[in-house]
Amino acid sequence: MCYHKSNKAEAKQLKAALNVPYPREDEHKIYYHANGFAHPDFPVLSNDNGKSINLYNWGLIPSWTKSWADAAKLRNQTLNAKSETIFEKPAFRGSIMKNRCIIPVTGFFEWKHVEKNKIPYYIHPKEHPFFLLAGIYSKWMVPETNEWMTTYSVITTDANTLMADIHNSAKRMPLMIDYRNIDTWLDTSLPKEGVIELMSPCDDRDMAAHIVSNILSSPKVDSNIPEITDEIPPITLF
Repeated sequence: MCYHKSNKAEAKQLKAALNVPYPREDEHKIYYHANGFAHPDFPVLSNDNGKSINLYNWGLIPSWTKSWADAAKLRNQTLNAKSETIFEKPAFRGSIMKNRCIIPVTGFFEWKHVEKNKIPYYIHPKEHPFFLLAGIYSKWMVPETNEWMTTYSVITTDANTLMADIHNSAKRMPLMIDYRNIDTWLDTSLPKEGVIELMSPCDDRDMAAHIVSNILSSPKVDSNIPEITDEIPPITLF
């Protein structure tokens, strides 16, 4: 699944690459390693109030959630949404047709299982500045404060050849949107059949991957550092 990603780009790079406004760019943060279970606010491209980059919180909270206590439990389970079941799952089916979004990332992290070891990899584009991850979002009013909160989930699909080798325990990967299909994916009038057509795993021609430091796996070490995406020799891992 996709629980760890990076966006090392400045706000101006995001705006230039996507050619859209970014109203809250003064709140933009660079993430060398964004851990989904920390629920960071992350730049997301959507058509909500006009096509623009917005800051949404990672871990989708459906609009029908009754309390913050319920939301806190649920959002750890909604960091990802499987493409195969997204139209049926109660947490996601209300968003997939009308609240689709795109999460631009400079890369993401996954672990390869080799015997008893888990080897961390950083997967990044070869040519494009960003992977465009498919997502859905939801607006929820926090009952305790009456404040609106917008949250999102990354859609996942079957792994392509590269990701099946790396993520060999589950053989999953984030669903990616081709740059040519940005407007189509965001189009709320797109019928269900059109959405499904865009839910195929991408090939791996624009994907590269390398091994990174094991500190990525340590909850006791701050891994949101520039060096976390650096390639290291496998012999230094263990």
